[in-house]
Amino acid sequence: MRPRPAAPRTARTTAPDPTLTTWALVAGASVLAVGYVLWLAAATACLLTGHPAPDPAPLAALSALTHPGDPAAAWPQPDQMPGPVPYWTLTGLAVTVVLGSPLGLWRATRRWTHTDRRNEVRTLPGLGSPADVERAAGRRSLVRRGAIVRPSTGNRPRPEQVGYRLGQVSGREVWCSVEDSVLLVGPPRMGKGVHVVIPWVLDAPGPVVSTSTRPDTLVLTARARATDNRPVAVFDPQRLAGHPGGLAWSPVRGCETPRTALVRARGLAAGVGFGRTVSDSDFWAGQTETALRCLLHAAALDGRRTVDLYRWSLNPALAEDAVTILTRSGAAAEGWADALDAVIHTDPRTRDSVWLGVRQSLAALADPDVLAAVDPAPGTGFDPANFLARSGTLYLLASAVASGSSAPLIAAFVEDITETARRVAARSKGARLDPPLLLALDEIANLTPLPSLPSLMAEGGGSGITTLAVLQSLAQARAKWGENDADAIWDAATVKLVLGGLAKYRDLDDVARLLGEIDEYTHTTNRSRHGDASTSTGVRTVPVMPPDVLRTLPVGTGVLLLRQTRPVVIDLKAWTTRRDAKELRLAQTDAEAMAADTASATMRATGGTR
Repeated sequence: MRPRPAAPRTARTTAPDPTLTTWALVAGASVLAVGYVLWLAAATACLLTGHPAPDPAPLAALSALTHPGDPAAAWPQPDQMPGPVPYWTLTGLAVTVVLGSPLGLWRATRRWTHTDRRNEVRTLPGLGSPADVERAAGRRSLVRRGAIVRPSTGNRPRPEQVGYRLGQVSGREVWCSVEDSVLLVGPPRMGKGVHVVIPWVLDAPGPVVSTSTRPDTLVLTARARATDNRPVAVFDPQRLAGHPGGLAWSPVRGCETPRTALVRARGLAAGVGFGRTVSDSDFWAGQTETALRCLLHAAALDGRRTVDLYRWSLNPALAEDAVTILTRSGAAAEGWADALDAVIHTDPRTRDSVWLGVRQSLAALADPDVLAAVDPAPGTGFDPANFLARSGTLYLLASAVASGSSAPLIAAFVEDITETARRVAARSKGARLDPPLLLALDEIANLTPLPSLPSLMAEGGGSGITTLAVLQSLAQARAKWGENDADAIWDAATVKLVLGGLAKYRDLDDVARLLGEIDEYTHTTNRSRHGDASTSTGVRTVPVMPPDVLRTLPVGTGVLLLRQTRPVVIDLKAWTTRRDAKELRLAQTDAEAMAADTASATMRATGGTR
């Protein structure tokens, strides 16, 4: 057989990689574009120095980069080019303008779009006009009531002495009085602290109590608040901020007075959370308050310390000692010994349930750091009356989610201060604190459902207590305080400020309904089969601000509902725009560095266990 002839060989060609080709074209185009920019810059330099503009030569302009000492040598006609100093100076300026123009245009467009969005929301039909805001919340209307709100300031006080700046509308400042109660509602990261809480703490004319779950307000405002011999104290039993020192406050102090023991017990029991986890919550909360007030009263009468209170809370059998104290003391409140004895010797299941609430109220004392913060040596504890008299600043920090939460202690501490403030105000001129106390209750729902908040919102302003309650949503208030108390807080707030970003439709719809409705005319055109057209006009009712518009409010704006005036959209002012912003940043840096050093020293001292 003849062998089969071999197939002819064909040459193989490799196609170029399209990706490499594309990148090569892009690189070449970029180099050429840079060359033309440099040529344009060099031409500008020539014209400004009296030389004729060179012919388009992007390669020559690029070559000039390799001759920094004599850039003219890279050009075809060196004698027509300026010297190196004007060449590079004007070239750099021209390059900056050429490259910076698109960035500036983008920023201007972005700013214009943001401003246009604000103006669009601010001018919705049905909202209050700048003139309405000026009459209700301007400087003149605020100062006019200065003699009533703060008699010590005379007839012509400065606005910052008798009120707090909320923002502005069309360049006109919007203020609220120190006798107003303010509810700020906005989800996380919407600037509640940046635009409201921090500026208010900085500008408060009198004492301040600031609560938070984070040390942001503390590190920014502590140094500024420490001027004019005003004391600054930090109650941080869980050492969240890591700042050195810190005050010690005893929940037992003052409880030899039955009224003080009642208020203190109510605050301690509030942090347990009966309303969220237990059926018949009113009964169990009442029984827990009864046991706590008796234990506090007994400890104060016998000169006991917080550590003794903690031991009694561990076992009802140990609390027999408190019954003995109340029975033998002639200063004990009538019937309190019998009330505590009845709780201890009731049905075992009922007793154990009540004592579970007592243990939870004082569970944070199991942490040695927390116990040290609430068990001061005799004569060294915090004095609320002295704090108010010296216009001090108190920062209360706690985490409501940490193990052994100290939220009940924070609630009891705030109740202690507010009760002292009411008592001092009742004995003052005009039955008001002067200067007024600011309660900046940031993250108060996450921290502890303060039992007196509804009454503070309703009555505090008349006693010289300005309450600023900050919530993430209205649903959060209903979950923490219950439906009725949440409604009471909302209704009692004379100033309501709602930020964008709310996501629950019920909350959005409630606020939208509160903002009101307007009549909108509609025109309808109908055409018959024969081509005849007829037009009809109708009226429909639409909300002033629909829920979707309310949800998408830009950051830095908020809807303000001030007493009986029409709602208005205001521009908020961040603390970063203040004149003293540079000093505040330096104070923040120093405070954070100090906290880091303290934390490192603690880690070394404890062998890295904390």
